[in-house]
Amino acid sequence: MEPMEQQRIDELLDRLAPVNALKPTKIRKDVKVLLDDTVFTEDTKNMFVNGFQDESKYTHMTVEKLSTRFLQGLQLFDTDSLSNVNHLAYWKPSSHKVGNPIDNALDDNPESFWQSDGVQPHQLDISFSKRMDIVMMAFYFSLIADESYTPRLVKIYVGHSPSDALFYKTLEVRNVNGWVALTFEDNRSSDNLLKCQFIRIVFPVNHENGKDTHLRGIRVFGSSKKMAVETSEWMQSLGSSNRLITQCALR
Repeated sequence: MEPMEQQRIDELLDRLAPVNALKPTKIRKDVKVLLDDTVFTEDTKNMFVNGFQDESKYTHMTVEKLSTRFLQGLQLFDTDSLSNVNHLAYWKPSSHKVGNPIDNALDDNPESFWQSDGVQPHQLDISFSKRMDIVMMAFYFSLIADESYTPRLVKIYVGHSPSDALFYKTLEVRNVNGWVALTFEDNRSSDNLLKCQFIRIVFPVNHENGKDTHLRGIRVFGSSKKMAVETSEWMQSLGSSNRLITQCALR
C-alpha cells in the first residue's frame, strides 16, 4: 500500500474514531474492607456504630446485650440529618425460608432476621423508582448470635438497573457484633453521595462453611431536608476529620 493511501485511510479512521477520544479501559480492583470490631485500625475506626469492643467482653455477651446493641444503633441513626429510605425501595431476595422473609431485616426487632433458603451465592436486590442520593448504608452483623449463618463476604454492586450494575466493594466480616456504617466520602468529592437506582448485595460465603445466610438489619439512608446541628458524639464523628468509612471510589 502506498504511503499516501495509508495516510488517507488513517485520516478517515481518525475522523470516525478520534484517537484522542479513545481511553484505555480501567479494570476495577476488588476493594476489600476487613471488619473486626475487636481490632482498632485507622481505616475502620469510624465504621463501627457501636464502637470497638474488648474481645474478652464477648465471652460474656448475652442475647439481651446483643439486642441492646441493635437498638442502640437504631437510636444513633435517628437524627435530623439522615432519612431512612428503606420504604421507598422494592426488596427482592434470591430466596427466603418460610417465616424469615426480607421484611425481618427491615424492622426494628433485633431477634428477627431474613434467612436465605437455597444454593450459594445468596443475593438481595434493592430497586428504587428513581435515582436516589444515598448518604449511608448500614448492616447489622452478629457472629455470636448467627454463628455459621453469618456472612463472611459481602459484595456490593450498584447502578441504575441489574443490567448495568458495577462492582463496588467487598466487606469481609471477620468478627462483628453490631452495626457497620458505610458512607461515600471518596465517591463524589463534591457531595459525598452515592447516586444510584439499584443496589445488589451478594453473600457468596458464610463463616464455618455455612450454607444459608442470616441478615438481622439493613438500612439505606438519604439526606434529610432538616440539617440541624446534632449533639451526639456519633454524629460529630461525621466531620471531615472523623469519617465513618473511607476509600469509597465509584463513579
